[in-house]
Amino acid sequence: MKQKILIIFVLLLAWAAPARAQFTYKWTPVPMDSTWDMMTDFRATQIIDKYAPQVAPLQEIIGYAEDEYDRYRPESGLSNFAADVIKAVAEQKTGKHIDIALTNFGGIRSSLPKGAVRVYDIFSIFPFDNSLVVFDIKGADLRRFLEQMIARRRVEALSGVKIIITGRQADTLEVAGAPIDDAKTYKFATINFLMDGGDGVVLSDVAFNRIDTGVWIRDAIVEYLKAQMERGEKIVLKPDGRVQYTDWEDRKR
Repeated sequence: MKQKILIIFVLLLAWAAPARAQFTYKWTPVPMDSTWDMMTDFRATQIIDKYAPQVAPLQEIIGYAEDEYDRYRPESGLSNFAADVIKAVAEQKTGKHIDIALTNFGGIRSSLPKGAVRVYDIFSIFPFDNSLVVFDIKGADLRRFLEQMIARRRVEALSGVKIIITGRQADTLEVAGAPIDDAKTYKFATINFLMDGGDGVVLSDVAFNRIDTGVWIRDAIVEYLKAQMERGEKIVLKPDGRVQYTDWEDRKR
């Protein structure tokens, strides 16, 4: 209580001080030249030196993007790219044709910058420890799965499909270039997060012949971009109409 009274008393004194009270000060210009390059805080230097070898690989340039690319529904260049890489890497790892690939928009956490793309950019876009999973699925189950997403008006990022939607129903629903055959078995690639029920996606109940590749998606994307850069190709990402809504007012929602 005494401390509170003392604080209030000091504040009252400050408030009651004459308006003509003045303060004196002086200043000296300080040139921002090379002398400031000398490091005087050696503790900070030691910390930087300790972690520099771990950070250096993240600075590696792995590609060049012609523009900044973000993700948005129902499809975007960045989300299509993520699903396409999953499909391509799954085919490479299994040696089998993959009919359809899936990832979630929620797993794409930031945009791809214009210009030089570094490893840490990919780690910031895909920060989660998601690994590649491949499995078989019956056509009837695949149709049901896609129709459930369509009914929720929440279609995730897909590769290998052509879907045109009005309201909550599909006018066109194709996988691997043709309407879904309910009796056929399809090869499906996705991430373990979605296999295990993440984002409300349920696939484990209808999947069989599951293969857990152990490949981290972000590592796969880094290697994919490195190979693309070695071929002299820039990163150009565009929507291609694989998922369309006839009644979608704003593509970037």
